[in-house]
Amino acid sequence: MAAPPNSKMEKVFQEFICIKKPFYSFDTETWRPPTDVYETDDAFVVKMAVSGTSEKDISILLERNTLTISGRRLDPSGDKKLCFYLMEIRYGYFERSITLPKYVDENKVEARYKDGFLTITVPKSKEPKRQEKAVKVTL
Repeated sequence: MAAPPNSKMEKVFQEFICIKKPFYSFDTETWRPPTDVYETDDAFVVKMAVSGTSEKDISILLERNTLTISGRRLDPSGDKKLCFYLMEIRYGYFERSITLPKYVDENKVEARYKDGFLTITVPKSKEPKRQEKAVKVTL
């Protein structure tokens, strides 16, 4: 037997299963999208799941051998949410920094966004020639 919609029992049930105030705010906390990083013969590939994010809201920066991807995913619904029964989709600011293990060609980096995945290809470059340097040993 179900409780009437406006009964005290229904209110208790709603308060028990309904998350009215999240334990933490998705809008203010930086989150980290699921990411794969792998190496091919000639490049490093970073694949990031950022569905629902607009291309214009994504920034990619390569500094030396550290790749930083950041952006913002906005909640497009605009609905006023009275209560959450399940809260798994993250919105707000995200950022990931990935240190690439070898020398890269920063002039040939390519990025594409398709089907909710951002794929960044960072070509490898040849290791710079090392110059010999004598080291003076002090006894």
